[in-house]
Amino acid sequence: MIGNKSLCEYALDYARRGWAVFPCNPHNKFPLVGCNTDAAGNKLAGTGGVKKATTDAQQIEQWWEWWPAAMIGVACGVASGVWAIDPDAPKKPGDPNGKANWAELRQKHGCEHTHTHLTPGGGEHLLFKWRPDRPITNSEGRIKRTGINVRGEGGYIIAPPSRRADGKAYEIAEPLDFFRFADAPDWLYELLAPPPRPASVQRLNTNQDASPIARIQGILNTVAAAGEGDRNKILFWGAMRVVDMVTEREVPPAEGDRAFAALADAALHAGLPDREIIRTLQSARARA
Repeated sequence: MIGNKSLCEYALDYARRGWAVFPCNPHNKFPLVGCNTDAAGNKLAGTGGVKKATTDAQQIEQWWEWWPAAMIGVACGVASGVWAIDPDAPKKPGDPNGKANWAELRQKHGCEHTHTHLTPGGGEHLLFKWRPDRPITNSEGRIKRTGINVRGEGGYIIAPPSRRADGKAYEIAEPLDFFRFADAPDWLYELLAPPPRPASVQRLNTNQDASPIARIQGILNTVAAAGEGDRNKILFWGAMRVVDMVTEREVPPAEGDRAFAALADAALHAGLPDREIIRTLQSARARA
């Protein structure tokens, strides 16, 4: 497939093979397609970026007419029938070595060859068949903080021969594996399974009949179930609801503190990084 063609032609080729694609900025990999708007011109959250990915040839041609150098984003999950492991090379001293950690896991447990991309930063994208009975999100499960990222439902990858603004390109690792997608091994699915929900999220207080506590429990459940792209916003919403309940004396300050600790656990369960959780909770407290 990789030859002397325009990026639009490559995007169309992927779409014909069943991949839902969309244009991404070669400077930062961010989507170039924005959100829909309502009648008043307000943006509708959750309608832009990867949500716009399509196999429609007319739409793809229009996008690449607007942005001829756009990188090719591919929606992972149900839309394209694949999901990806993304082991990164360290970007600076002290960063985890995703490639080395993945190689160690592969050597220990075994994993057959599959369609693989080489990324400009020295990493890889290993693509596996999507299984509806074993859905994968972007949660890294027990491989969190190893430098191995996961791209499942709600996530996306950049496809070859997309080229960054610095001229470095994404490449096919092995042409013989092109569009040959292996089944992910059972051990990998087990590592990516979400951890048990923390006890503080399951039950904040034994007195579940109290209305304010029941409301807090509902907030915790919503935060824990939040998907990527909405997690920070939902965490802030939940924190502000707790702040309101303390301010209006529906719950005592000590119960509010316990709720904030449980919110942090819930956000971790949803996959939000520690630093974002701390920053979001501090921001909510500052508005109290």
